[in-house]
Amino acid sequence: MPYFDFHVHPTLKCMFSEADAKTSPWIDIDVKKIPWLLRWCTEFEYILGSQADLNMLNKNKADLIVAAIFVPERGMTENDLILKESQTKLQVYLNPERLKKMNDGTLKPYPDLVNEDLDVLLNAKRFGITDREVVVLAKDVVFDENDASKIFVVFSVEGLHSLSPTLDKTKISKQTILDNLDELRAKYPIILINITHLEQYPFINQAYGIQFVSNDDFKPTGNRYSQDGIDIVKHCYENNIIVDLKHQSLATRRMLIEDIRKRDEFKNILQPLVCTHAGFTGLSYNDIPDYIGYQKVRRKNYSYILWGKPRLYSMHDLTMAFNPSSINLYDEDILAILNSGGMIGLNMDKRILGYSEAENRTPTADELTFEEEYISNDEKDVYLTKRYLGKKMTDSYCITTLEVLQGGDVNPQLGFYHLCHFMQHILHFIRIAGQTADVNKALTQICIGSDFDGIINPVWCCASVNDLDSFKNQFIKYFPDFAKQNKDKVSLPNGFDINRFADDLFFNNGKNFVMGRLKILYNK
Repeated sequence: MPYFDFHVHPTLKCMFSEADAKTSPWIDIDVKKIPWLLRWCTEFEYILGSQADLNMLNKNKADLIVAAIFVPERGMTENDLILKESQTKLQVYLNPERLKKMNDGTLKPYPDLVNEDLDVLLNAKRFGITDREVVVLAKDVVFDENDASKIFVVFSVEGLHSLSPTLDKTKISKQTILDNLDELRAKYPIILINITHLEQYPFINQAYGIQFVSNDDFKPTGNRYSQDGIDIVKHCYENNIIVDLKHQSLATRRMLIEDIRKRDEFKNILQPLVCTHAGFTGLSYNDIPDYIGYQKVRRKNYSYILWGKPRLYSMHDLTMAFNPSSINLYDEDILAILNSGGMIGLNMDKRILGYSEAENRTPTADELTFEEEYISNDEKDVYLTKRYLGKKMTDSYCITTLEVLQGGDVNPQLGFYHLCHFMQHILHFIRIAGQTADVNKALTQICIGSDFDGIINPVWCCASVNDLDSFKNQFIKYFPDFAKQNKDKVSLPNGFDINRFADDLFFNNGKNFVMGRLKILYNK
């Protein structure tokens, strides 16, 4: 059985090398080029090493992917750590002259970087590859899952800043972006877009989504949708392009779900809701104030939130938690996606899936582990919905550091613990799907959206596409027992077949969704 990925970056790590010495997307990153201090004292080896380059995708039968068209924001490329490492052995992948051209505007996001990135993806002969290729699922192209020489691709755009000729927030233009989107979709199947990514742009507000780079540019300060943002949604819907909920702030996506999509002008053009590379919070909107500590940041337009991490499910003596940060989906978000006929892709980043390292190796029994987040002051109303905050930030409701340590710190124990975090997402999805009219239909609306090679820190049970076979087999082996041990919280639907569901989760669901969208795009 082949594999599908709803969100992957097979060429992002090639973007920072010069054109005349371009890193091949068909060759694995040499992790020995990562300075030894970063390798041994951090997890950068897992983050920067190859997770889904084209050779890996091809040999592991990842036959159908949604490739993200993406240009990194300035807050990333101007970061001191990035610039420093470009002076080390890493410069073969992280060229300092290249970064300079990206930062000073010599190389424009669109068309320069986007078009070059597409050539890197699609021009295998440029890198001496003649027996394999990436094939765009254009109108008359037939998808053949048995053709071992081909990776079939459709596209998303992750952050509309990627379609701007400038990253200057005061000069970025809605009309220019829409014109460039139309130009791009005339050539390639663009099935969905993320309006925002990690930085603040004028169209919509973003969720806080990066921790290893400290920069105020990444902290949300906006307020929901601007009129330009609404116009962008309308333009996309009119052209059968889906707007991804991923990276939208909580208040922003609630405005889309609860307001914009219900307006008369949208009634006849609605597209499904999706979240392509998601994690779940394990909470409903109403639960939010019970799990937070809130602090306004002096002289800033953002505030700080400290989250207790809710634990709902367990496996033997292991307890897992969710990451309740608002970049992840709340129960109402999941339901809205399902009821719209949309799709959810599960992310392979371990923090998104709820795992976090235990900072204290000798904790007290009731010491909690936390997640940190920043929210815009203009959107605090969707968090501060009760008079008292943090009522459930106790070890009765939230995971403790001691419980995290019981998950282990080396493989195979820690890999299994990460697998349990993934399985709790599937079980929680089934629990929420039980609120729909058709649970079995909902089981066709979830897939893998790994975010591999998108600068993520992957779970150890599936650190790259090389692990897909073993990951799927472990899921088949352990999920029935996981569900059985949590039967007091949720029951599997009658007739549930783990082998059939695994095939659907890892391939069929995503394939069928994409093929359905292509029929709409091409009016077949």
